[in-house]
Amino acid sequence: MLSRPCPSGTRTTAAAAGPAPQRNSYSSTGSTSNSPRLPPETPEHHQYLSGRCRALDENIRSAYGRGIKAEVVEGMRREYRRDCREEEQDAYSRISSERRSRESQRREQEKAAALAAQADREQEARRAQQCAESRRILATKGARTDLTEGEKNDLRRFEEAFLQRCRR
Repeated sequence: MLSRPCPSGTRTTAAAAGPAPQRNSYSSTGSTSNSPRLPPETPEHHQYLSGRCRALDENIRSAYGRGIKAEVVEGMRREYRRDCREEEQDAYSRISSERRSRESQRREQEKAAALAAQADREQEARRAQQCAESRRILATKGARTDLTEGEKNDLRRFEEAFLQRCRR
């Protein structure tokens, strides 16, 4: 609070003073200056780098967080470019090749699943068509009154087979 009023024609805004709010180290909004920094996420291509190049890259990526001077970091970068550039390019190529291979495999699996589903639909359509034809034959033969005893037995067996195949 002010001890006297603000001059006329001026605008005032509210402000708060005091200690900064405490953040825990698990907060996603960032870390406080006295909490330890988490190491940066390890890049996917690191699995294909030699131990020396991997360690050098990790040191470069975490250097500023550990308070290492800029000229030292620049020296590490020069050393990394000189000694690890080709190895890094090969590692990126392998990762890219693996991704393409996984994507191709996924597409092949999707294609195989689609073909299997299509075959199932076609088989079900054939079965339905056969059942419809059997139903028509049963209706036609059942309507006849001049069937012999053998034809009646055949019709009964046909009807039993129909019921087994076409239950629905």
